[in-house]
Amino acid sequence: MAFETTKQWWGAETTQKKMNNGRVPKMSVEEAQENYKKSIEGGLLKILSKIGISLLTSYHGAQIFEAIGLGEDIIATCFKGTTSRVGGLSLPELASETAMMRPEAKTTPAKLKNYGYYKPVPKLGEYHANSADLAKLLHNTIGLDTKASPASGKASTKEPNAANYEIFKQSLNSATLANLRDLLDFSSDRRAISIDEVEPIEDIMKRFCTGAMSLGALSREAHETLAIAVNRVGGKSNSGEGGEDVLRGKDINDVDDKGESESFPHLRGLKNGDSANSYVHQIASGRFGVTP
Repeated sequence: MAFETTKQWWGAETTQKKMNNGRVPKMSVEEAQENYKKSIEGGLLKILSKIGISLLTSYHGAQIFEAIGLGEDIIATCFKGTTSRVGGLSLPELASETAMMRPEAKTTPAKLKNYGYYKPVPKLGEYHANSADLAKLLHNTIGLDTKASPASGKASTKEPNAANYEIFKQSLNSATLANLRDLLDFSSDRRAISIDEVEPIEDIMKRFCTGAMSLGALSREAHETLAIAVNRVGGKSNSGEGGEDVLRGKDINDVDDKGESESFPHLRGLKNGDSANSYVHQIASGRFGVTP
């Protein structure tokens, strides 16, 4: 089906026009299918290396995941021994759901409908917890102005807004169910604890930590942002097996009034004295599967 889809894309009038005017490199249908094959192989290798498995035979049947939404008959037939705590679809139900995704007959050539399972499709697709609307509300709450200035093309910061936080909370509470945790609620008849009996924020924050995520599993921007954030609140970040740039061992002291630094030009909202140095530095020895 994938090769047939690639063939239809290649043969489409719009694709041929783009090839003729240079917007898409000229290629034969065989070359287009080979390009698709290479991209799938590259994606698979990237996933395998992030998991830390170097051989396909080690990946097959490794049971490094739990199943969510699959019933006992599917697990017994296809993923024997895999944990599936909440159960889910049976084989007939899965077959019925798959049949519902068949190409729309009205279009020629037939096209598969995009239900937005992997990338949000406004109005038509499946609801995503990490939606653009919620992200905008969160940005407004914490004081991040996502509208880039024409001069710099960068996002700017402003004061956090408590009123926006209430709007953000209400939006979360009224949002479509998307995760298992959305089915849970807190209910207790225990007496509320006096705030005087609660530990100071500074002591609680000392127990906050990030997982050991290597630079290659995230990105430089995300990795350094996490380290700086946890350092600010007194928690602990972990470098992961990828290590860190030696530049991160020194405090950031060249921050201007816009919260930008020449040493870390890819970060925003910085303060003088910030540290991107991870509290825990992890070293890997002889581990297979992780590529540069």
